[in-house]
Amino acid sequence: MKINKSVLALLALLIMVAACAAQTAIDTALNGGSQTPYDKIGLTMFPGNRTAGSLSSQMSDIRTLKVKWIRATFWFDNTYMAGRGATPNFARFDEIVNSAEAAGLEVLPILAYVPGWLVGSADWKTVFVNDYVIPLAQRYKGRIKHWEVWNEPDEMKYNVLNGSADDYFDLLKRVSTAIRDNDPSAKVVSAATANITADGVAKWEWLKRLIELGLSQYADVLNIHYYADMEIELSSVGGPTVKKAGMPVWVTETGKSGQDGQKSYFDSNMPYIDKSIAPERIYWYCYVQGEGTNEENAPLDSYGLITYSGGVRYESPLYTHLKTR
Repeated sequence: MKINKSVLALLALLIMVAACAAQTAIDTALNGGSQTPYDKIGLTMFPGNRTAGSLSSQMSDIRTLKVKWIRATFWFDNTYMAGRGATPNFARFDEIVNSAEAAGLEVLPILAYVPGWLVGSADWKTVFVNDYVIPLAQRYKGRIKHWEVWNEPDEMKYNVLNGSADDYFDLLKRVSTAIRDNDPSAKVVSAATANITADGVAKWEWLKRLIELGLSQYADVLNIHYYADMEIELSSVGGPTVKKAGMPVWVTETGKSGQDGQKSYFDSNMPYIDKSIAPERIYWYCYVQGEGTNEENAPLDSYGLITYSGGVRYESPLYTHLKTR
């Protein structure tokens, strides 16, 4: 099929105009400078991964990167509670909190997931709150300042959530109430969707629905995950959305797969995130990638600032930059 040259020319012009408009929007968001917000940076880590050494040594190393906050999942799993009514095992969580405090780091725990024995139970949310959330809130009262409720509930359903904002909001209400009742000084961080700019505007609509349901009543912080590269949606849609919500905003995940590209992504996107939605914190994903004790990832595929492959340690240029800046 032949296409008229004038049609092709028009299409090329439209593409050029769209590209220029997008760049203009990005430039507008960065108006006033593109300084990297180093004072807002935190780091997601996987405490169970010991390829980079003991947990205490990892925490100490993270502190040398001049960050103040770490984020880690406090798994509700069989290790924590072997069965309904079993005695909770806090050992892993104690180690995380103690090691972080010794290194001068503040922990943002993610309250998430369910053990296999609870899947399929109609009362799973009640068990989640009574046997997991309340004991943790009581045990770490005054030591944990913020709790993040679940992780990416639109996709990380774990056969208990249905992926909707409404179902997650029901869980958030229960968890938030329990935390505030047991530690009034603690703050609640809502879960973020998976990469907010994926799937067109669907994830923005999920977030807007959560806000409409009354997010500000049950969370102190609105949360976003962003993995795109200078995506216009973050400023054009995200900016107005978070402004309307009227809540503090954190980005608890952003990062780049492949160590070679992390530094350039960091340099361009950190200022853009900061200018677009003005978050109080931005957590880089991640220190060492992977939940497994001896899990390794090739440097070309790893999100980690540090990774091990074949027993060899690889450090991202971004890791070096943060350590030496």
